[in-house]
Order: sequence, then C-alpha cells, then structure tokens
Amino acid sequence: MNLLEVYVANHCFGCDEALRLATEISQSLPHLQVKVRNLDEMAADDLPEIIATPSYFLNGRRLFLGNPRLEELVAKIALFSGEKKGNYE
Repeated sequence: MNLLEVYVANHCFGCDEALRLATEISQSLPHLQVKVRNLDEMAADDLPEIIATPSYFLNGRRLFLGNPRLEELVAKIALFSGEKKGNYE
C-alpha cells in the first residue's frame, strides 16, 4: 500500500487547505494510506527534515511543497504509485 504523508504545523497559513486535501484524497483513493503529521506534535527526535509546511510525500518521496491543486495531487499520486485516479478520472 502506498503512503501519502502530509506535514502540517500549527502556525501554517495553508495547512487548513492541506487537511481538506488530505481528507478528500483519502476518500477518493481508498487504497492509498494517508497520514497527516503535525510537526508541532512530534517529539524532537522524530522530526523529519521538512523545510516548509504543508509538504506532501508519497512513499518518502517529496511531491509538493505548499498546496497543489487537487487535480495536480491526484495526477502525481497516480504517476508515482500506479494508483487509479479514483473519482477524478
């Protein structure tokens, strides 16, 4: 199963939109595991090297810094994971 990780932070201006996109993607692509990770809630030893929030990673590979359009996110997930585009085909 492919894993989409969406990194957010409490002070992040665009992270509300990232949360909305994460929810929409998880509903559209049920075979994709989606995890939202709040950097402010992670232990210091567990913090990844994230240079901006929101950030989107698929199977550890950075897809986007900042929020993409939904269609861009779906297309890139499909390209790199082999997943179908769900309800957005």
